[in-house]
This record gives sequence, structure tokens and C-alpha cells, in this order.
Amino acid sequence: MNLARLAVKRPITTVMILVCVLVIGGIASTRLPLAYLPEVDAPFIWVEVPYPNSNPVQIEREIARPVEEVLATLPGLKTIRSQSSADEAGFGLEFTWGEDLDIVRMQVSEKMEQIRPTLPPDVGEPLIYSFNTSEIPVVEGRISALGVDLSSNYELLEARVINPIRRVPGVARVDLNGVEPREISIDLVLAAIKQHNVDVGELIRRLDGAASNLVLGQVDDGGLRYSARSLGSFDSVESIGEFPVNQNGLKLSDIAEIEYEEPPLAYGRHLDREYAIAVEVFKESTANTVEVVHNVTRVIEEDINNDPLLQGVKLFVWENQAEHITQGLQGLRNAGLLGALMAIFVLYFFLRRLDSTLIVSLSIPFSVIAACGVMHFLGNSLNLLSMMGLMLGVGMLVDNAIVVLESIDRRHADEPDTKKAALEGAQSVTMAVVASTVTSLIVFLPLILGQTELTVWLGEVGITISLALICSLISSLLLIPLMSAHLLRKRRTEPPRSVVWLENRYVRLLDWTLRHQVWTAVILVAALGLGLAPLFAGWVENAMFSAHVNKRLYMAYEFDDYHYKSEAEDVVDKIETFLYAHQEEFLIESVYSFYAANVAGSTLILTREDLRDDDIKELRGKIRENLPEIPGVRFHFDDDADEGG
Repeated sequence: MNLARLAVKRPITTVMILVCVLVIGGIASTRLPLAYLPEVDAPFIWVEVPYPNSNPVQIEREIARPVEEVLATLPGLKTIRSQSSADEAGFGLEFTWGEDLDIVRMQVSEKMEQIRPTLPPDVGEPLIYSFNTSEIPVVEGRISALGVDLSSNYELLEARVINPIRRVPGVARVDLNGVEPREISIDLVLAAIKQHNVDVGELIRRLDGAASNLVLGQVDDGGLRYSARSLGSFDSVESIGEFPVNQNGLKLSDIAEIEYEEPPLAYGRHLDREYAIAVEVFKESTANTVEVVHNVTRVIEEDINNDPLLQGVKLFVWENQAEHITQGLQGLRNAGLLGALMAIFVLYFFLRRLDSTLIVSLSIPFSVIAACGVMHFLGNSLNLLSMMGLMLGVGMLVDNAIVVLESIDRRHADEPDTKKAALEGAQSVTMAVVASTVTSLIVFLPLILGQTELTVWLGEVGITISLALICSLISSLLLIPLMSAHLLRKRRTEPPRSVVWLENRYVRLLDWTLRHQVWTAVILVAALGLGLAPLFAGWVENAMFSAHVNKRLYMAYEFDDYHYKSEAEDVVDKIETFLYAHQEEFLIESVYSFYAANVAGSTLILTREDLRDDDIKELRGKIRENLPEIPGVRFHFDDDADEGG
């Protein structure tokens, strides 16, 4: 029994099936996780091999070259680059898009285990990093404190800022950058080491063993079993100083300076020319981004910023994904609703019948709800790309329904029995609508199965449109015959006057094209050329996403010579002084800067949100022309305003 026969012969069964689909799809739609982007593994892996107290030349010779030779044999590897510093070797691996990063990480780990015995014995454990879009912070904040030094207040910030955010449901991790917990630093005195002939390597191994808690085993005594452990932790700085170095009573404090202090930071941040600390909040993979962000924002506004122990300390929400998600989804939702209403209006214009328009229009929400339900069970999220797919699919959802309804309506003109007309009309075009839907699905198949950067992103659009089309096919073969058999009235013998007028004009145009085939071909080729000319001439900008409203400018610093952190900060101070001197002219609300050794960048937050891309380009040019000239430093603006450390 085909779907059309089921709909006409078993209406109660069909209604129950459709109701179940709507209920399950509706519930599943409300549980679709909201996200800014789909989860995509970037095909990049970074490997770090720590080797402290060395030099770049030695690290390149003993670590970088042999490791590079081993990693170069990885399957799917496109490029590999390495860099050597005084403390570590780093390797950047780029793979082809579409590679399974879980398998790639495992292969990289196996390669590092193979090469490990051939590396120097003091090499640290290799660290492997990769990136997934789900690892983008959902909330980025900046802590500023006017007149308060936060560099030595890690414990306070952790207790009063980080821990309250960690307790929010759905939060996986909270990172605090710009202040570190205090550590024990042991600075050996070279003269004392030489005087007492101390073996530094042996001393380090003994200290490492003394600071470790070890399981020694189990002891049986009279039927009782005891677990034996060696407690090797130090309980104070003084106990570390009392650590024996040799058998002659030499203590660690005799040959070293021991301090409990904050470790030096290799980077710094400014917000409004004051030292700032960054807070990054990451969500759990299954959590709803919008819900997590709203709860985190509420904790910041109601609890943290009103904490009496944080007088003078302010936590600003610098960036949150919920704002982008809600704005983007609302825009796409409104566009989709407008498109659906326009489709219904066009249907009524040609059909001029409320019953036919209603029957076809109901296929739109049914297909969308069913598609969202399938997306939920497939583990997908409702993001900008999937919502775009639904919006693009709205105009295609009624195609099958119109074909089936028109066939039923024509059969109904000769057959007074509406049920028989619905059955015969639907069956006569079943093969046609199935073939049409399959053809449309094949068009989107390269987007779903492609292995390029573009198809990895747009595959979400292709999957969503394909699901909607499949649901619309089922709707046209179930819902349309069912409703036509009970709601469709016999159509008027005379079509509306406007439709007759439009049909006459179309016939005249068709007649002219058939009589003037050469001119028709020339006009089509000219129209095609005019349409493609702006694209090939570069008049139309190419971008992954369309132009959007900008409120930030990111300016990167390029140093000709090596600049230490303090020197980079001096350059940042000069640029910030200049920008604040022209704050009104450049429409600047505040400036956030990040700097480290030989790296710096400033993000300009603008006072206006209505600046389009052309306005932004003009503002960039004005700032660039007036920037002070600093020897050995160049500045350039990036299109991505969200960078900056």
C-alpha cells in the first residue's frame, strides 16, 4: 500500500501518524541545542615538546629535525612547520579537511611515543593540541580594577569570581588569564653549588621524589590488610629550605633562594589603559549555549559585581555567543517567516481558493517541524547554518505539494467523488514528485559528502535542506491527499481574470521566443554575461559570510626587530595615548590591547553599531593615516574584529 492509498483509505491511521510526527517533532525542536556554529574539527594540530634550560640551536638539532621526520609520515598530512625556542620545540600540522581528528590525534600520539626513546632524556611529555568550534568560549570577560593591583590576588579572584561561574549548570571550564597562582621558585646560587660540588641533576631528581606521594603496597597483619603510602609533600616554604642536600648537613636553603611568589607572565593586557585580566567561560558540549550564557551573565551582574569583597573590581562581559546566536537566528527566522507568507500569498494569487491555499500552506510548518525533530535525533544543533538551510528550503517545500494538489484538483473536475479523485490524482504524480525530490537531493549531495573547507561548513546547510525536502515529500503524499479528500471543493469553471491575463502574456512571450530563436539565444547569453560580469570584475566581494554590522576594529602590530615584552608594552602605551587623544574623532568607546614578546594588538570598541563595511574601511584609512610613526613598527587592520588575545 503506497502513501496516497494509506492517506485516503486509512484516514484515522494517517491522522495519528501525522499527529505523532508533529508532537515528537515539536518536543524535539524545543530541545534542539542552540549554537552559533556547528561542531567542526579544524584540520590543524599543534605539538609541543618541552625541553627547558636549552637553546634554539640545540633544540632544532636534537628535537625538531628528528620529530619532524617522523611526523611527516602521517597519512593525510598537507604541511608541517616547526619552530624552536629556548625552552621547547613546536610543530604545526595541517591535514586535509574532513579527516577524523580523533584518529589523527591518536596517530600523532603514537608517533611521539615511537620517537621518544631517541630524544634527550630530559625532554618533557609532548603536548598535543587541536581545535573544535565547540571549544570557542561562550563568554569572554575582562576584569579591570581602578587603583587595585590584582597581580597577587589569584586566590581572591578564584574564590569570588571563578568559582561562582563554575557552579553554573552547563559550564565546563573557566580560564583566568593575566594572573597566576603563587608558586615555589627555587633559584640555585651558582657560587654555592660550585663551592659544595653539588650534582644539580641528582638534586632535582631527589626533590621531585620528595614532593611525590607514592603507593608502597599492602601489609597483612593478623587478618587485617593495610595500605602503605609514602607522603612526600612539603607543608611550608621553611620545610623546603630544610631539605638535606648531602650527608654533611648541607641544606637547600644554603645553596638556593626559595620564594613563594607569582610566576612572571609572558604577556599582558590593557583595558582603557589599565592592566586587565581575561576570563573565558567554556560550556559543556551538550549544553544549550544561550541558556548557559544567560545564567553566567546573571551571576556576573547580580553576584560578582555586587560582591563587597571585590570593591573597585569590575568584570565586564566582553563577548558572548548568545547575543550573536539570538540576533542571527531571529534574523533568519524572520526572513523564513516572511518567505513562507510570501509563498502563501503567491499561492493564493494563482489558486484564488482558500481551501487549496490552506492545504498547501500546512505542508510548510509540518515539514519544518518534522525536519527539526530529525535533526534533534541525529544530534545536530540549531545554528546559523542549519537555520539558513531551513530558510532556503521553505520556498522548495511547497513544490511537491502544489504538483500533487494540482493533479488531484484536475481529477476532481471530472470525478465527483473527492476520495477517489484524491487517490487517483496523487498516484498519477507519485513517481514524478519522488524523481523531482531525488534530483534536488542529488544537487546537495556534493555539499554533504565534500572534503573541502567550504563543503565542511556548508554541509550543514545541505543536510538541513535535504531533511526538509524528504519531509515535504512525505507530507505531499500523506497530508495533501488526506486533506484534499475531506476539504477540497470543486473548482470554478472559469479561472480568475488576473490569471487569464497573465497566461495570455506568457503565451505571447513564448510565441515570440519560438519565432525568434536567434534573438532569444542572444538575449539569454547577454543576460548571463551581465550577471557574471560583476563577479569576475571583482565588483562583488567574496566572503564566507555576508557583510555585517561592525562595532570593533582590530589593529595588529608588526615589529621589524625583536621586541621584549616591556618594549612591546611601551609601543602599546604610545598608540593608546594617541587613540584616546582622538577618541571622539575616531568614534572610540574604549581600547583593549594584548602584548607579549614581539607580539601586540589593539581592539578598538566603537561608539556606533550602525557602521557598515564601507564606513569601517573609511575609518580604518583615517586612523592609519594619522598613526604616529614608531621606528621598526608597522600597523595593519584585520577584517576579523574578534581577535586580540
